[in-house]
Amino acid sequence: MTRRASLVLGSGLLLSLLAIMGFMATGILSADSGDDQLLVEVSLTNLTPGQILSPVFMARHDGDMDPLYTLGLPASEQLAMMAEDADASGLLTDYDPATNAYVSESMLLTLDDGPIPPGHTVSTQFQVDDDDTYLSFISMLVTTNDAFIGASGLDLSQSRTINLTAYDSGTEANSESCAYIPGPPCGSHAEDDAMAEGYVYVHNGVHGVEGSGLDPATHDWHNPVARMTIKTWSLMK
Repeated sequence: MTRRASLVLGSGLLLSLLAIMGFMATGILSADSGDDQLLVEVSLTNLTPGQILSPVFMARHDGDMDPLYTLGLPASEQLAMMAEDADASGLLTDYDPATNAYVSESMLLTLDDGPIPPGHTVSTQFQVDDDDTYLSFISMLVTTNDAFIGASGLDLSQSRTINLTAYDSGTEANSESCAYIPGPPCGSHAEDDAMAEGYVYVHNGVHGVEGSGLDPATHDWHNPVARMTIKTWSLMK
């Protein structure tokens, strides 16, 4: 971004110009003041060899919103829908800014109106001029029973890069049966919660268990499975 100005430089104006130039040279930074506007770019890269990531549910919110999930605790119905079937409708309803006072923006982030294949990156931008400087998100690893990546309450005022671990929603047993997996090569939207673990935990991958329709050489992974990059610029109002 460039700024052009036609200035008659007296000593005071020269100092002002130097101060502006110094600000522009800082580039990506964190917010020093609650009065700053923030321009935030969020990018998500799929690092797996053979897992497709579903379109990503994202919500920008304040610091008081409850987390989308908690390790060691049962998943919500809305998380189960997303982790088992890449169905974000429940999350989009619950975190609609028109009805949820904690949320400023929510969306389903896609790559060319679809999911995110291995090795691909999807990006979006937020312009933040309020106190809702936190991001929560969820995306399913679609060739699994109920694996997902996500985070709750990421601080958008700080530039950072985050490596993401795959979690299990604990709402469907890891049978690896194509009868219960939506992604390729399966394509089923049926659910099976009979042997579900009952709590969110770190996923242990795809192993080709008896009855599995998956190939570990293609569909297994080693964490991290994705990388999120947050770039934050502080803009003067």
